[in-house]
Amino acid sequence: MSAAMAQAPVQPTAQTPPQQPALPQGAPQGAVQGSAQPVNSLLMLLELQRQAWRQATAPELRYHIVNQTRRLIAYRQAAFLAVGERGRATLEAVSNIAVLEPNAPFAQWLEEAVRAVATGDDANSVHVVDPATLPASVRSAWGEWGPAQVLWCPLRKPETPQEAPRGAPEGAAPGAAAESRAKAAPPLAGLWLGRDEPWTDGEILLLSHLAEGYGHAWWALSGKRAKRHGLRRALLPLLVLLAVGGALAIPVPMSTLAPAEIQTSNPVIVAAPLDGVIERFHVQPNQPVAAGQPLFSFESTVLRSRFEVARKGLTQAEAELLTASQAAFADPQTKARVAQLRAQVELRRAEMALARDLLERVTVKAERAGIAVFTDVNDWLGKPVSVGERVLTLADPQAPEIDIMVPVGDALVLEPGSPVELFLNVDPLHPLQARLTHASYEAGLSAAGVLSYRVKAALDAGEAPPRIGLRGTAKILGDRVPLALYLFRRPLALLRQSLGI
Repeated sequence: MSAAMAQAPVQPTAQTPPQQPALPQGAPQGAVQGSAQPVNSLLMLLELQRQAWRQATAPELRYHIVNQTRRLIAYRQAAFLAVGERGRATLEAVSNIAVLEPNAPFAQWLEEAVRAVATGDDANSVHVVDPATLPASVRSAWGEWGPAQVLWCPLRKPETPQEAPRGAPEGAAPGAAAESRAKAAPPLAGLWLGRDEPWTDGEILLLSHLAEGYGHAWWALSGKRAKRHGLRRALLPLLVLLAVGGALAIPVPMSTLAPAEIQTSNPVIVAAPLDGVIERFHVQPNQPVAAGQPLFSFESTVLRSRFEVARKGLTQAEAELLTASQAAFADPQTKARVAQLRAQVELRRAEMALARDLLERVTVKAERAGIAVFTDVNDWLGKPVSVGERVLTLADPQAPEIDIMVPVGDALVLEPGSPVELFLNVDPLHPLQARLTHASYEAGLSAAGVLSYRVKAALDAGEAPPRIGLRGTAKILGDRVPLALYLFRRPLALLRQSLGI
């Protein structure tokens, strides 16, 4: 009876040539032949069912369903969705896609659409999905995500004699049995097939038989296994739980890791004293310098010219004042100009003093002895700088300290005197011991763009001072807490922020 029903919709006659459904671009030619030739279609149906039953894992079966079904029926896209309680759908596989993005808009829309279909009256029967029966939110996005023609194929578990539908009397029409199945429990999963051409009755009949085989295979791989009894297996989880609970109760010191750098405790910032272009550096990076030693010089051509102009302007103003003072005895009008010329002389004298002061600042000298810390000479030569711009730092190599940037998410109770271990990148096997001296109350952005607290630590007595500028990882130790709190501190904090506990 089933073979006759499968052949009837696609049996060609002498007057009418067999109709071959149009295929989307890229579909295999075997799909056309499977629809046109009933015998080949039945053989392919049996082959696909046999291959489905041979799959050893659920991912392999999902891949087979969404990709190999095309050998029997042509479609543009196939999606496999698991159906849970109350019709909740979860997208698990899509044809020609290796990695799924569960939060993608298409996945969310498809899950909502399948949820509506899986809870509908025709959830357990193969049928063409009518967008008009879906929720408004699904219908509004159908033109963007949904194909022209969609076929829903439910994958149901095998029916036992107790679960067999009794709503259809013996000898009733096939539609009565289908109606009775539609009122049963939701399917285990579903196959969502989409293409642009309408679905034929023969294709729907073939997919109905294939969906039953797929449903049996999926039920066998994803169904619940029988419960195993036994005292040993009943006690094993309890023993494991007690062992894990005991291990989680072990007290361990709370700690956090953060990037750190060796800096000097009292650095001297050398900034640009004027606007100009750096012409020459007199020292090299990390070079020891003495107090008063020249560090770098600015280009002085403009400043020297300005000083000469100011000097000559002062000379001219003094000459005009002298002439006016001598002529004031005979000319009352000239006497009135003496005060104005005297103010002009004072202005020229102030301009020359300013030009002299700027000219004296052309060469910047060290205020005290230390190490010149900066990147590279070539980074500054010919570079225009502004007043107050930091050029280099004078560091005392005998007074190092550890500068630590603790991210806000990893911060713990930072108390002065807490132990700190510094693992330098150049010598990670021999940590340096230190004590926390200062922790900022306000967080700021670190060099990596992470919101962090700035923490200072001083090396313990007896530790050899490391070179200024070395980097590593600092481990800050806190109070002793249970291992469970140490491991789940961040998840608990996130849970508290989410639930407001």
